[in-house]
Amino acid sequence: MERSSVALPEQTYLARIGEVAYTVSSMEWTILGDLHRLTDRLPDDLALDRLEPMMTSGIAGGVRDAAKAAKVGPIKDYLTEVYRMLYVAAEIRSDVLHARPATHPDQGQRLNRSETRNSRATGTRFWIDDEWFNSAISRLNEKLAAVSRVRPPFVHVAEEK
Repeated sequence: MERSSVALPEQTYLARIGEVAYTVSSMEWTILGDLHRLTDRLPDDLALDRLEPMMTSGIAGGVRDAAKAAKVGPIKDYLTEVYRMLYVAAEIRSDVLHARPATHPDQGQRLNRSETRNSRATGTRFWIDDEWFNSAISRLNEKLAAVSRVRPPFVHVAEEK
């Protein structure tokens, strides 16, 4: 197995980074994977070939536009929760992927992130440490639960007729 030539933190820390990355990808697939079964209830521009190449925030924007255009009801509720979830996921993923390695005073090698607003650094920095991961995973779980509460049920072909 080929390994990186940079000095890496311990495996448990790397696993948490991977957990965030995988969770966000799974969250994206929630809507992308639902497109085929909801196609008759969604606008034409909410299509896999259009959304799949986008980054998380781009997918969120496309879903947000569809939610705004949707009539009041279960599909609008679902799309609204999905885009809210994806914006949170995009922020969390960005924090991890745009942080830089540094030595934490108590936890060893960790990522350190420059806080940004409107694509500019605020001058504040924060650690991607155990506390940050616990908070981030909690936020992601809350958003996943909100989507699950309003996700349209799967309908079998026999039930549709």
